[in-house]
Amino acid sequence: MRVIYFRYDKEVIYFCEKLFRLNEEIEVQWKRDKHWGNELRINDEHVSLNDIILCFVEVFLFDRYHKMIKKIARETYYYSDDEEIERISQLTDFIISEKSYQKELFGEHESLANFIFYVLKENMEESSNPIHFDSFVTFCMQPISECIEKAVGFGIDEMKREEEYQNFVHSVRHYLRNRKSKTDVLHILQGEDFTFYNEKGEKYTRIQLRRLMHREPLYLIGLDENELNISPVITLLPEKIYVYGDNPSEAKTLALINLFEERVQFFPLEKFPFHINIK
Repeated sequence: MRVIYFRYDKEVIYFCEKLFRLNEEIEVQWKRDKHWGNELRINDEHVSLNDIILCFVEVFLFDRYHKMIKKIARETYYYSDDEEIERISQLTDFIISEKSYQKELFGEHESLANFIFYVLKENMEESSNPIHFDSFVTFCMQPISECIEKAVGFGIDEMKREEEYQNFVHSVRHYLRNRKSKTDVLHILQGEDFTFYNEKGEKYTRIQLRRLMHREPLYLIGLDENELNISPVITLLPEKIYVYGDNPSEAKTLALINLFEERVQFFPLEKFPFHINIK
């Protein structure tokens, strides 16, 4: 017989839900305990230690994980605004699920769930009955806390980049509103860098673009003549912008739509109106 204690009702309920999904034959006795909150007695015959640990991981991710993120945001990084803390929590979720961060955060364990399982198993294999879930979360989760703290830091960096980008978008839109259009139509082909054509189908060379950009005060909005995707469009300042390609969700195209809004229309590559060798 395994005896497990949970402080909170919702955690013991969630634990039981996950346990019954593993095995519907499990015999469980649940009663209140005046010292530990909730006492759960489980017949060993149908449940292994690994099963219990798997369910502990689920309970932690369900109830404790976001609380830990918000506590770290407040107490380690000194954020107090609730909206900012909620955004940090959302971005930390993204960071933790993003493959590019997994090795740095979790090493060989590859995911937060696997890492929590490893930490809990290391501690629980040496423990005896009864098992106190709250004690494990309080005293044995330092490696998890450090991991999440690092992820929160990455989330905050991501939020700052978002804020910088929104400030940039605001600056560009304000700049555009106060300037008159210089050309009627600009045609753009997607690629590693955009390729630009005037309304007659004549391609703008890089030399032409740099010469034009050199006359434009792009520094006012944080751009310069070395940026060859957005800066040329701002310099040429068309009334209509037609983008042709195979990927309407491509990052440069989305940035262009975000900045120029209703001026931009996207078309498939075969709709490009000029005779040109497109590869």
